[in-house]
Amino acid sequence: MSSNQPPKLPLKIFRLYCSDERSEELEGDLYEVYAEFVEDRGGKFAGIFYWWLVIRSFRSYALKRTKMKNNRVNTSLTFLRHNLVIAWRNLLKNKTTATINVLGLAIGVGAFLAILSIVRFELSFNTQIPDKEDIHRIYTSFTGSFTQTNKGVATPVGPHVEENFSGIEAVAYFHTYSAGVEVVDGEERKDFERQSNLLLAGDSYFEVIDQYEWLAGKAENALSEPFKVVLTSEQARKYFGNEDWLDMIDRTVIYRDSLKVSVSGIVRQPDYNTDFDFTDFISYASIESSWVKDQFSGDWGSTNSSSQVWIKTSDNVNKSDILLQLEDLDKHVVEQTDDGDWVQSYKLQHLSEVHFSPDIGIFDNGRSPAHAPTLTILGIVALAILLIAIFNFVNLETAQSTTKSKEVGVRKVLGSPKSQLVGRFLTESILISFFAVMLAIPIAHYSFVFFEEFIPDGVALDYDSLVFWMVIVGLTLMVGIIAGIYPSWVISSFRPVRALSSGASSNNPGGSFIRKVLILFQFLFSQLLIVGTLAIAWQISFMLDKDLGFKEDGVVYFYTPYYEEYSKSELIKNYLDEMPEVREYALQNTPPAQRGYSTSTVKYKTDSAEVVTSAHQKSGDTTYLRFYDIELLAGRNLLPNDTLPELLINETFMRDMGFDDPREAVGATFDFNSKDHTVVGIVEDFHFRSLHHPIEPLLYRYQEKSRCFALKVKSEQIEQTIDKLTDKWTEIYPDYPLTVYFMDETIEQFYKAERQASKLASTATGIAILISCLGLFGLISFTIVQKSKELGIRKVLGASILQIGTILSKEFILLIVVAFLVSTPISYYIIDQWMEDFAYQTSISWWIYALGGLVSVAIALASIGAKVWKASGANPIDSLRYE
Repeated sequence: MSSNQPPKLPLKIFRLYCSDERSEELEGDLYEVYAEFVEDRGGKFAGIFYWWLVIRSFRSYALKRTKMKNNRVNTSLTFLRHNLVIAWRNLLKNKTTATINVLGLAIGVGAFLAILSIVRFELSFNTQIPDKEDIHRIYTSFTGSFTQTNKGVATPVGPHVEENFSGIEAVAYFHTYSAGVEVVDGEERKDFERQSNLLLAGDSYFEVIDQYEWLAGKAENALSEPFKVVLTSEQARKYFGNEDWLDMIDRTVIYRDSLKVSVSGIVRQPDYNTDFDFTDFISYASIESSWVKDQFSGDWGSTNSSSQVWIKTSDNVNKSDILLQLEDLDKHVVEQTDDGDWVQSYKLQHLSEVHFSPDIGIFDNGRSPAHAPTLTILGIVALAILLIAIFNFVNLETAQSTTKSKEVGVRKVLGSPKSQLVGRFLTESILISFFAVMLAIPIAHYSFVFFEEFIPDGVALDYDSLVFWMVIVGLTLMVGIIAGIYPSWVISSFRPVRALSSGASSNNPGGSFIRKVLILFQFLFSQLLIVGTLAIAWQISFMLDKDLGFKEDGVVYFYTPYYEEYSKSELIKNYLDEMPEVREYALQNTPPAQRGYSTSTVKYKTDSAEVVTSAHQKSGDTTYLRFYDIELLAGRNLLPNDTLPELLINETFMRDMGFDDPREAVGATFDFNSKDHTVVGIVEDFHFRSLHHPIEPLLYRYQEKSRCFALKVKSEQIEQTIDKLTDKWTEIYPDYPLTVYFMDETIEQFYKAERQASKLASTATGIAILISCLGLFGLISFTIVQKSKELGIRKVLGASILQIGTILSKEFILLIVVAFLVSTPISYYIIDQWMEDFAYQTSISWWIYALGGLVSVAIALASIGAKVWKASGANPIDSLRYE
């Protein structure tokens, strides 16, 4: 380094921190000072001096930069505080507009929060189970004469898979179960009502579903022996109270009076959502060692939904390898059953699909599966409602923009940049969003109460979760920014001269077209909901009012326990004979219509070939037809004899057999239960399933020892009858509660999903209409402000209130007409797709669609009428002398 050149390193370090301008300026200054130092004192300590000089300059610059940064932070906080104060004052000044803004956003955000909670709840199931990627269920699919799926499998499938399949880490086969429970506590016995979440399983269950924490006992051998049970901690507390977990081991629990087991383990259920919510795990070995084996057939040809098989595959195994082995299992079943009338095959279902399979189901007595398309529709509706609320906010804010023009003009004249103006109005919109979200929380909370009958158990706002409040904060900012960014940009774009001029109120800040598009979208969505709600209500009314082919009015029914001696059912029968309140009763296997069904394979010969078909079957005593007023078209009723091979069939079955005249079908024979049966009567078709399904072949056979009692009781005596029957029932079945069903309620339950959809649709319609009306109010307010001088001039020239009202409202009516024209083909397509789920449909007339448009027009006129009337009656001098 030459004596007159300073070191380069200190300056390079300084440049990394300082701006280019500052470093270049410093370089010249330091060179000059350095040269003077070398000239006066020589170059002996020049390098050290230069380092000291750079460090001192660096320190000075750093202190200055820190001070400037602190000043900027203080300025930002002051600016934020200033914006909040101004925003709060502005809200207080415009209370009506602020209230409408907050209310509209709160309703939209509340609906969004509620629906989001439901969707999030359903999507959370089984997502945290360990090794969830490797867990699958094997279920049964039938094709041929009987086409259906069953979530269960034949009982031998589990052991066969365990012994013969490769690439599987563990196999869990079990039976779901339900029973009344007794707990032995010394000499005292405590009775518990029917427990439905019981499981007959082996140790391998805990290998496949490894979601439990063991508090006592070990997973390896807790269920290896007969007459053992593992309890969840919650169920153990229910049975034994607050004892220590270890003290509960070897305690006795009795299921259904006589299945006595001892506790071998206590587990804690996970705190996340899971479909595996069983409470009592009874050892699978208890089946073969007790009377329970009589309830579970070991036949390859018998499939029970309570018998399920789950597998955990090895890490290096492809799904295709398991599917190939399942094909081999299908062949093995054919060899075992030797029945080619239908094909029984086994399919693989991944754990992630189980919660969303309504066609297959999850577990008997367990949670109902979610419907993925419904969740998708709910999500779309939630987003649409939120967007409508945001659009409404945008309309109202831009409509009020002219009232803020002078503020913008003054601020711009005083030097405020556009970014500060945008920040000022965004602060106000975020503040409105904050109040709206706070109000939306109780709206969402109480919406769960309103929809309690079909909201899944467990859905709630998680106030204790940090994630919930993070979502609330994020939603507040997101809604505030999205809703406020366009109005803020529009308002801050006013030119100072125009903003401060006397004609500022007539300015159109470049948003008329966008506001009309937003209103158009609001009413488009509203009309879709209105027409959809009317169509759903029309179809539900049609289904409930349709003649089903039998009389269900005033009919109640109940079942006696199938595992009890039939002599106890005889006691109930004798008691009914003595009850004067019971006008008539019938014994049956099932009522004429119910959710479940039973089918059998039937073979009969036509002129050309032998036909194998699947027929629904019902059974009961000889009073069945008279009790339900089912018409006998030809032949006679069954004789009261179980051994006679006689059957009644319906019209559909008759036509399938090739007969047109019911009289000709009497005497026909077919193979049923491997025995020839004779048709002795033809009954009129009646709907034994919901109207989603067409009427299918049905046969009716006599069964003396039926366990379902159907009673006809006068409506005013039903409560008294049930009370008296309950007293007698408790004497006969002390451990089994009486459950009475109403026939008309059973029919209504067929359409529970449609009724829920109707309630959701009507609620969403009300919300959309309310928010759309608020949007119209904002737009008409803006229009009246814009046309105040025009209206004044027209009034001076003699225009009537009707003429002025027409001028103000025709623009909005035109928007609604356009929305109607766009929505009609869309709603027609959606309704047509929805109607395909029903075999019997009502006709949706053209007036349903016209009514949707007329309702929208009426709502629009009602929402803008008061404002138009006020503007029409205003003194024209007030608007004209402003100039």
